[in-house]
Amino acid sequence: MHGTESAAIRLDNVTKRFAAYTAIQGIDLEVRAGAFVSVVGPSGCGKSTLLNLAAGLIAPSEGAVFVFGQSLYGLNRRAGFMFQQDALLAWKTVLGNIAAGLRFRGVHAREAEARAREWIARVGLRGFSDAFPSQLSGGMRKRVAMAQSWIVDPDILLMDEPFSALDVHTRLRMESELLELWTASPKTVLFVTHDLEEALALADEVVVLSAGPASRVVNRYGIDLPRPRHLIDIRTEPRFADLYRHIWAQLKEEVLRSYERAS
Repeated sequence: MHGTESAAIRLDNVTKRFAAYTAIQGIDLEVRAGAFVSVVGPSGCGKSTLLNLAAGLIAPSEGAVFVFGQSLYGLNRRAGFMFQQDALLAWKTVLGNIAAGLRFRGVHAREAEARAREWIARVGLRGFSDAFPSQLSGGMRKRVAMAQSWIVDPDILLMDEPFSALDVHTRLRMESELLELWTASPKTVLFVTHDLEEALALADEVVVLSAGPASRVVNRYGIDLPRPRHLIDIRTEPRFADLYRHIWAQLKEEVLRSYERAS
């Protein structure tokens, strides 16, 4: 079992409203420390709202968020956030972008650069230290963003559809590299995706949200696929297909419901 049994993140009866619109309502969700949990649901169901609450970027309208048992007020200092669109600084090199988080935390420039060079090698960007974001492919930019997230050593990594814009082959490589990093660490990952196959391939547990507005958790599924996982083959395994059919039966209902509400 990966990590401890304590909860890294807990949402206790959380509701979030934006003016008259209720994005999520009455959500109870506990993410075990060291677990990899994927969240899926129809478009507009509040997946990103859930992550933003866990990050402390927004506060709940009702209920409470806890991080390792402590009430969350303001930013979650124990979490890193990897967005759908990377947040690379255009005027900084790969080295400068990866070192930036350490520099913001007061780490001396020499030490920050040394640690950044280690991460450059770890994410397969050796030889690109002096390149600027505009000179990188989409997959390379994601490697920089991943190194940015991990170099500051957060206890929790929040990921909002980070690989959705990549081509299939690059996405598979990034997913595999993410699993390698996570397997070698005690970190907790909360991963939002619209792709059920991706959710299944990566996670210990898949959480399904209902169609919005006032989205809620409709079910949680333990994923009993063995680890380590070889993602290039996992989608052809019978157990993967069984899990996909089982979860998709419920997710499809919520997707159809979201279509009805949008029409």
